[in-house]
Amino acid sequence: MRRRTIVVRSPNWVGDAVVSTAVLKPLRDYFKNEKIIVVAKEYVYGIFENNPYINDIIIFKGFKDSIKKIKGDIGIILPNSFSSALLFALSGIKRRIGYRSEQRSFLLTDAITMPQLRKEHLLDNYKRIVLSIIKSGDPLGFTPGIFLSKDEEGKQIFERFDFNNIKPVIIDPGSAYGKAKVWKVDKYAGLVDYIMKVKKLPVVLLGSKDGVHLVKEIIKMTDCTPFILTGKLSLRESIVAISKCNLFISPDTGGMHIAASLGVKQIAIFGSSSPLWTGPINPRSRVIYKNLPCSPCFKRRCSKGTYECFKKITLGDVKQSMEELL
Repeated sequence: MRRRTIVVRSPNWVGDAVVSTAVLKPLRDYFKNEKIIVVAKEYVYGIFENNPYINDIIIFKGFKDSIKKIKGDIGIILPNSFSSALLFALSGIKRRIGYRSEQRSFLLTDAITMPQLRKEHLLDNYKRIVLSIIKSGDPLGFTPGIFLSKDEEGKQIFERFDFNNIKPVIIDPGSAYGKAKVWKVDKYAGLVDYIMKVKKLPVVLLGSKDGVHLVKEIIKMTDCTPFILTGKLSLRESIVAISKCNLFISPDTGGMHIAASLGVKQIAIFGSSSPLWTGPINPRSRVIYKNLPCSPCFKRRCSKGTYECFKKITLGDVKQSMEELL
């Protein structure tokens, strides 16, 4: 019998891509001897590297290039976009499963009724698509996972710094989403000083190039000097760094989901977004969220211009969570 190919279209945001890894093991458990391929944009490719439940990863570089490469029997479309469904239809995938959204139902063979967005965790959205296919499986088996190679596990990612074998606290202060997911600069500065002066732990500032300007502002306000890796590491190197930290502190970012998938102790600071929708799936996490009447608004910028959802979160709130975890 010919071996079937199951193709999974990954979400495009780093955090969403991390959450989507939860569907891969249940798919592998069901399609034991079939081929499972993930289609992902290049900047989230690293999320799926070394994953034991898939056979291959195709980097999406545009329709013309990808249509030639994508061949399969069953297509699982996790993003809700029209273009993701069109890609699989033009690639000739026979069975195409996804949510009935963006007027794309005619491109799907199995169009699932869209749940009310942001009223359940994103993982539940993805889980529902997969369970519509396999019709079975342990609902608790959907757990996000990122897998390191043996070389990565042994990599001395902090060897350039002298930590005296003390695991650092990593702070990822920025978010590609915008200002409404970023805690206040002076509070981050106070947090750095508290960790280094009082807790006597080294601090590493991490994040993408989008956060470099924010880190520079934080440094101007600190008394101590944290170690800076913001914008200096690849995605896989950042994953390795997070795996080796004592505690990870961030707003609702891709890094937050990476830390959760690795089971790292973490503090997640939520402002305009909702822990119900994108909270860390990690028993070792603490979420700080004030749940004001105006939140979650999911906006990139505060319509009031006050960002009260973050103003209400104090340095003391974070210190308290630290004491619970460290």
